[in-house]
This record gives sequence, C-alpha cells and structure tokens, in this order.
Amino acid sequence: MISRLLYQKKRQQRWWRYLQLRAAYQAAQQASDPASRLCACFRKLGYGKPSSDLKDVWAQWVNFGALLAPKLETSEATALENRIVSLDGRQLPVLAWLDLYRLAIGVGVYGPANALRNKAITRAASVVESTSKGNLSAQEVALGFYCNLELGRFSEADILLRDMGTGGLPAEQVGHARWFLSLYKGDLATSEDGPLDKEFESYLRGQRVAIVGPVKSHACQGTEIDAHDRVVKFSYQGGEKGRDALTQGQRIDVSYYNNTQSQRLAESGYSNVLEQLSWIVCINRKGRSRFPSHERKIRQIYSLQWMLPDTHFNAGPNAFIDILRCQPAGIKVFNTDLMLSAGRYAGYRKPGAKDIDYTRSFIKTHDPILQYVTIHRLWSLGYLEGDARFEEVMGLGLTGYLARLQRVHGAHDQALL
Repeated sequence: MISRLLYQKKRQQRWWRYLQLRAAYQAAQQASDPASRLCACFRKLGYGKPSSDLKDVWAQWVNFGALLAPKLETSEATALENRIVSLDGRQLPVLAWLDLYRLAIGVGVYGPANALRNKAITRAASVVESTSKGNLSAQEVALGFYCNLELGRFSEADILLRDMGTGGLPAEQVGHARWFLSLYKGDLATSEDGPLDKEFESYLRGQRVAIVGPVKSHACQGTEIDAHDRVVKFSYQGGEKGRDALTQGQRIDVSYYNNTQSQRLAESGYSNVLEQLSWIVCINRKGRSRFPSHERKIRQIYSLQWMLPDTHFNAGPNAFIDILRCQPAGIKVFNTDLMLSAGRYAGYRKPGAKDIDYTRSFIKTHDPILQYVTIHRLWSLGYLEGDARFEEVMGLGLTGYLARLQRVHGAHDQALL
C-alpha cells in the first residue's frame, strides 16, 4: 500500500517519469529483449502494456543509443519518425505520449520527438468527439481546449469552452480561456483582469512596445529600441547590464522575472530597481511572493499553465501574451531566437551560475515546440514583428526550426544516450 501511494505521488512529477524512461532506454541498449525494459517501465509509470507496434518502434529507437549507434544517421531518424506517425494515438494516454516525447528530446532526435508530441496533442483534442464527455475531468476539458487551439480547430474549442462554463472551472479561468481563443482566432479583444492589471493595461494600451530578449547580439539596433514608446526587457537587476546603448538600448520601462530571477532581485534589494522601472512583472505567484504585497508597481501575470500539455510557457511567450492583453499599437521583438543560441547578455544570470542545460530545461519545464508554435501563431497573425534574427527564425517554420534546434542542442554528429 505504501509503495503504491509513493508511486502515485512520483508519477505526478514529469522529471521523475523522464528519468524512469531514460533508465529503461539505456538498459534496453544492452538487453537481449529491449521491449522488456519498456514493458517494465510502463508498469512502473502506470501505462499498462505497450502494443506490439510500439515495441517495434522502441526497438528501432533503441538503436540510436550511443552504445549501438555512436553516429546519428539522418535517414534512420526520418524512418523512425515515419514509423511513429503511423502509430495509433489511441493506444496510450496523453501523458504517456508526452513522456515519450521528452525522452526523444533527451535522446536528441527532434523530428521523432515532434511526431510523439503530435500524438499527445491530437489525442487530447479528440475529447470533443467523445460520447461520454460528462465523464471527463475539468483538466481534460481544459487540455482538450488548448490542443484544439494549437491544431486550429476553433469550432471544437468553442464547444469545449461551453463545457468549461458548466464543468466546474472557476469563472476567471473560463474568461481567460475565452480571451485566449479570441487571440488565436485573430481577434485581439480586451482581457478580463483585476484592478491592478487595469493600471498596467492603461500604461501599454495604444503604445509601440519593444521587447528585448536576453540573447547576445552584435546588431546595432539600440537607437531603434529606445525610440519605442515602451521598452520591455528581462531580469533587469540594476546598473548598466542589459542596457548596452549599441545593441540593447538604454531604456527599460518594464522588466519580467522568472522565479529564480525574482528571488535574486528581492534578495539583492529591489528598491533601486523599482525606482528606475515603471513596472516589475513576475511570471508566477512564487516569484511575486518574494516582494511585499503593498508594492503597486510589482504585479504577477495571469498563468495559462492550467490548460497546457503538462508544461508551461517560458518568459518570452508569457510576456508576449501578457502585453497583448493590453492591446498595444504594436510589438517588435529584438535579440530573441528561441534558444537557437546559448549565450545571454552579461548580468542576465547570477554571477558564477552554471551554464543553462537547455536539454534539461526542455524536458523539465519548457517544451520548445509549445514555445515556437505559440510565438509563430502570434507572429503569423501580425501581433508580433521582429528584428532580422527573429524574422529569420519565424520564417523557418516548425520543421526548419527543429532541424536547427537539433544541431544546437540535440544529436547531430553523434547519438546522445
């Protein structure tokens, strides 16, 4: 009984589930029967017995392991991707497909990873077709709503939005889901926010906004950035770091902070930074809790994590969506390439901090495909434009972007696991 309860708790942790699959994958490379390792792992994760065709895909996949294939052959990765596409998505629950997706990122094959994620998205979206929707949880309805948005199935999303309204979800969540649906359709409507957010909305409404990312850049566009009505940056900790006049521009009106960055700012004494900025914005509740509740110039975004596929947005999409709630005149993005380069400007991270393990970040928190498809949708609708680098990345499309991402962070000349 105790072990069963322990497993139930651990199964809720995506990193733990990934570690179990990774261990099974590595063990399978040395096993006479690779499928047995997958079967044992699925039992531990509570996913039941894999089908014979999934076992065949697993055996093919195992051959990418470093012990069996020290060099990755692109044709073999493509063949694996095609095999995954042919699998019946109904044979596994959504979470199982997402776990296999993260394993593929760990192995470093982004084409097969995308095929696995597509199984999860289409499976979750299909809840609208279920004849027993009354038996679905509010979480399943919310996830189905998001997945239909990503697939462009807006009529199905409308149906699930109505189900949300009668299914026990808080009215606030339903309101934000309605706004997000309008956003995805291309109708930038006013968001439903609280009084403090109305002050932020007034500050940005009708303004030309420059959003400056943390990627190192040699492009001399600081003057263009500073010419915008409002300038938004990330993790400003005071001083001149992040304010290179040539490449980043001197101005900072609003700065967004993840939890780690919020903690760093709060512990270093934030009053000087607050005096320099019009707004400090935290991307989660934990980050906002680092500061006194009475501070009027510090706010927290409204998170959409509750509807996302077992992950959440990183700082960029969070800021884009948050600012679009305020109906600005336009947004232009600078110094941003969606993780295709690893460098960050001096001062973005705490001095002496370890380099970011992007593969771990992709698996544990920030689904790179979620980030790309969201930003690309906002860009394609004309909500965002960008500097030359940002426009280049958007122009790649998802397939081209994943190919670049694999070269930077995945298996290119050799297998990873």
